[in-house]
Amino acid sequence: MADLTLTMLNKLKLFLGLVLLLAVPLSYAQNISPDKQGQAAIEEAYQAILERYVAEIDPRKLSDAAIEGMLRELDPYSEYIYDGESNRIDDITTGEYGGVGIHLGRMNDTLIAVSPMDGTPAFLQGILAGDRIIRIDSVWTKGLRIADAAKLMRGPVGKPVTLSIKRAGDQDILEFELIREMIKVPDISYSGLLRDNVGYIRLANFTKYSGEDLERAVRKLNKLNLIGLILDVRGNPGGLLNASLMSADLFIDKGELLLETRGRVTQSKRQYYSRRNPIVRRELPVAILVDGGSASASEILSGILQDYDRAIVIGEPTYGKGLVQTITRLGPETRLKLTTAKYYLPSGRLIQKRPIAEAVLYEDLLESDASGGFYSENNREFDSGIGVQPDLEIEPLALSDFERGIWRKRLFYKYALDYKTKNPELMLPISLEDAQIDSFYQWMVSIDAFPTSSMKEWIDNGRDLVDSSAVSFQKLDELRHQLLALALEQQEEILAANRIQIINGLEIELANVIGGTGARVAASLKYDPVVQQSIDLLNSREEVLEILAGTAKPSDY
Repeated sequence: MADLTLTMLNKLKLFLGLVLLLAVPLSYAQNISPDKQGQAAIEEAYQAILERYVAEIDPRKLSDAAIEGMLRELDPYSEYIYDGESNRIDDITTGEYGGVGIHLGRMNDTLIAVSPMDGTPAFLQGILAGDRIIRIDSVWTKGLRIADAAKLMRGPVGKPVTLSIKRAGDQDILEFELIREMIKVPDISYSGLLRDNVGYIRLANFTKYSGEDLERAVRKLNKLNLIGLILDVRGNPGGLLNASLMSADLFIDKGELLLETRGRVTQSKRQYYSRRNPIVRRELPVAILVDGGSASASEILSGILQDYDRAIVIGEPTYGKGLVQTITRLGPETRLKLTTAKYYLPSGRLIQKRPIAEAVLYEDLLESDASGGFYSENNREFDSGIGVQPDLEIEPLALSDFERGIWRKRLFYKYALDYKTKNPELMLPISLEDAQIDSFYQWMVSIDAFPTSSMKEWIDNGRDLVDSSAVSFQKLDELRHQLLALALEQQEEILAANRIQIINGLEIELANVIGGTGARVAASLKYDPVVQQSIDLLNSREEVLEILAGTAKPSDY
């Protein structure tokens, strides 16, 4: 009887449990949080696909695709990383590889060139920061992961890869056939003394030893009688945060706030302070050069120096990448690189320019007011959320179509090799006269490599369109010869109009052939308007103080 009662009691409990279980979904669904609803929807869809889809699906590949799809809605920097792929990326960051030398980024679904690396095939043939890469060989890049795009661009040294580029201001798609080379870009591609005793350092990357390399370069220049210092981070896409902060330490007093990160979780909220006394003397005027290819760590360094009125920022507005990524292990072979915080400069302004996660955003608690109210030590006012804006905006020399054609065909470099072979005694520094333009022109004609103008191309093609047996052929052919003579005159006019650019290109590539990348950079500075105007500015202590005090007007520059 006792056993029967116990059995009935257990059945009653089971019955009541089932009633309660059936009653839960209705009330639970009414009170369930949005994140739990979203999670449940994902799990239900995942299970339905595995069980009911017309073909059998690989569960691992389906989950990988789901994760990548979610990350694609967030920002260009959040990634799902496979360990094998990660190792290859690490090799590229720290070592040598066969490639073309482009730092890649993504804007929405578009693959873009954040910046070409100095001296690489991409740089020499005229790829520009902000170029949209729409195709790599035969592969369209819309929605293509950055890691996959990088993989397509890498390959055996000497093998070509063709990039189809859409550039702002150009109606046509530009085709670039780049020959892969061994890519190894040093952190400091050049440092030395320019005219008027102005020191110059070009910082190309922020890697593990960038801070130490920069300190060595600064200490070496400190031994000279400097009247100013130029730090060039144009085209520098960033890298390690610590390297950027170590670089700032060289200029900013010990104990000063350098940077703050803010995120939703406590671990993302951090403040970074200068940890040592500066080695650049306070009275030495400093200019830091930036452009649209200066991103992340480059923007942190230039923004810190601007906030403390320690340097004049010169050039073009920066890229605007101010997001922090952390990496979490998901499985034995996969990791998640997720944006977890934003960078804020000492004044409190945000670097990040572009909105993130727009399609899925619920609320951004870290959204920053961009309408001012952020001040430097000297009370200069800045806006937030627009990258780093120059104190003095100077545009570089624009490439003409003719000059771009010469760079794309690598004619400056090929001529330099030929010229050096015929003149083995040639030494640095290189200084050419106008007569060298004629020599270069004759060389291009001799190898049939002169960039063809649209007029000459039309004339050359026109001969094949006329029937040679026609009565009027002789007159038409005479007209064609007259037009051809005009086209050749046009070529000479183009040479004259591009005189400075041609001499510049020849000197740069001759320096490259003789002395390598450092010599090439040094030669390029001679005709660089941003560098030359920076030198002029640093020579005027009064103008420097006016800009840093916020009293100078743009017309004064």
